[in-house]
Amino acid sequence: MFSDDPADWIEYEKKQFRLILGRLTRMITGTLDPHLARYPDDEWAQLASAQLTGVRGTLAQLTK
Repeated sequence: MFSDDPADWIEYEKKQFRLILGRLTRMITGTLDPHLARYPDDEWAQLASAQLTGVRGTLAQLTK
């Protein structure tokens, strides 16, 4: 249960975004980056990397 203080809600939300950001970063560095290193011209991997990099930037801003 949340308190009535919105600051508590924001802190909880930021923690959730940090968790998602960590998972996404590991997915990019552990899966997509090696994929692109081996097949740099793979259109799907380039698209996924570009999209997820944008999401990563957004999540990074939301955790501040």
